Amino acid sequence: MTAPSLTGVRAIPRSRVLLTAAIAIALIATVAVTVLRGSYRDGALEPDAPTPQGSRAVVRVLEDTGTEVGTARHTSDAARDLRGGGTVLLADAEGLSPAQLHLLASSLDAPGAGRLVLVAPDALTLAALTEDVEPAGSIAGDATVAAGDCGGLAHGARALAVRGEDGALADQGRLGAARTYAVRGDAEGCFDAGGGSLLVSDGAITVLGAADVLTNEGITGADDAALALNLLGGEDTLTWYVPSATDPLALSAPSLLTHLPRWIGPVALWLMALVVVALVAAGRRQGPVVVEPLPVTARGEELVLGRARLLERASERTAAASALRAAAAGRLAARLGQRRETSLDALLAALAPHTSLSPDRLRALLEHRPVTDDQQLLRLAHDLDALEKEIDR
Repeated sequence: MTAPSLTGVRAIPRSRVLLTAAIAIALIATVAVTVLRGSYRDGALEPDAPTPQGSRAVVRVLEDTGTEVGTARHTSDAARDLRGGGTVLLADAEGLSPAQLHLLASSLDAPGAGRLVLVAPDALTLAALTEDVEPAGSIAGDATVAAGDCGGLAHGARALAVRGEDGALADQGRLGAARTYAVRGDAEGCFDAGGGSLLVSDGAITVLGAADVLTNEGITGADDAALALNLLGGEDTLTWYVPSATDPLALSAPSLLTHLPRWIGPVALWLMALVVVALVAAGRRQGPVVVEPLPVTARGEELVLGRARLLERASERTAAASALRAAAAGRLAARLGQRRETSLDALLAALAPHTSLSPDRLRALLEHRPVTDDQQLLRLAHDLDALEKEIDR
């Protein structure tokens, strides 16, 4: 039975095997981490996140007390619930586009609109939604702020614990430091500190400057739990709105391209045209393709000279000496009627009667030995040539 041929089988490179194994291990590790962690988004004030900066504890307690908490990622969903009379918590009120802010403001103005709770909003957000509240300052370090005499606006809390550098949101930038707000008109403030109030309300909008109050780590401080539950649990439903980058309205925000001068477009098109012309010029063939019949034949002298130049360039003197000895041995065997496959000992025995050289000298000439410099290689070539001429006589 003939063994199957493996000629068409290609060996897979080891680097490709290692790369495939690394990718497979990375995918398995990612899936394992996701399964162990659970299917939740880990971010600041995420309603399902059990991490210190998440808000799962607040949401669970609200649900246990009868408040149905829903999560919204798009402004249109939050605005719909707001127009329906529900309470909407805007977890990250900074960075919304003008279109998003306009939709929220128009929803607040609708008949029967609900209540909007903003967490640490910036001046632009407040200016778009209300005229009675503006930023006043911030509290960077740990502090306990008393409610003071603010009646029902305290929502049953006598003091709030504000976290500073060690807080769960310390690395979140705009949500890290607690903010205070100044009020005017019919708006009211509570928990006064830093030139303003941590909690203010103008009726339709309530502003909470301490985002740590709603985190899993900060909810246990002072009366933070009482404030969070009473502030958000007054209705049967609560929409927890966390803005998402995939929101179609968020994509309408001005991009970097809108700030570029008008002449950038024509210049960019001109540069692209230059690049295309340069690529065409560089890729143009210099004349027709030369067709040469195969197989290509070359003279023996060219092959010998080419191999000699390669050996010279690589300084392979021993390899050149071996080639000289093999060629000379083949020619000597042919002249003496020997086969080219004859062993060196048989060739030396056949040469002995026809030359004046001693057996040791003959062996030194024809046996494979290293050559260290050009002088030895030249001397070897001269001696082999002399041996062949002596045999020819």
